This record gives sequence, structure tokens and C-alpha cells, in this order.
Amino acid sequence: MKILTATALLFAVALPATAQVGPAYRSAQGNSYGNVCTAERGSSLSLRSGPGKNYRSLTQIRDGNSVVLTNSQYGSDGFKWWMTSANGRQGWVRADYVCGAPQ
Repeated sequence: MKILTATALLFAVALPATAQVGPAYRSAQGNSYGNVCTAERGSSLSLRSGPGKNYRSLTQIRDGNSVVLTNSQYGSDGFKWWMTSANGRQGWVRADYVCGAPQ
């Protein structure tokens, strides 16, 4: 897991925030996995209460952390959003900041 996180950090620094890299991981329950990939190393991604930037931020997910992706939909802002959970809260993250997620 440490190698996967380190690799994600390297990609986050070397690639633009909208890049999609690596394979998606799929669990036995059918959920997919990805890694938070922000433009700046050490930054974080907001977990929001709904699929859009206009929804309240619930918590932050650090760059490089793995996330379980349970559902996706397009928000009214035109971006694809993934439902996930972090720090004991369930919410939504913008798909273009999750590397390795299925298209």
C-alpha cells in the first residue's frame, strides 16, 4: 500500500490534476478504488455533501490517499463526481481529482 501511495504522489507532482493514470481497482463488492491526485503535493481534496462545488465541505482527503468509489453522477456544474467516504463521513469528490478511477 505504501508503494501505491508513493507512486500516486509522484504522479500527482508530475501530471496535471485532470490526468487519469493507472488502472482502476475493483473489489468483490463491485466498488472501484482510486487515489486522490491534487495538483500540489501535500494538499487535499474536499469531500462534499453533494455532487457539486456548491455543496458544503464535510472534511478533507489528503493527496495520495486511496478512496473507495461507490457511485458516480454528473453535478449541475457539469463535472463528474464520485461518492466515497473519508474520516467517517460519506460524501462526494470531483472525479478529475481521483487518479485510476474508471471513466
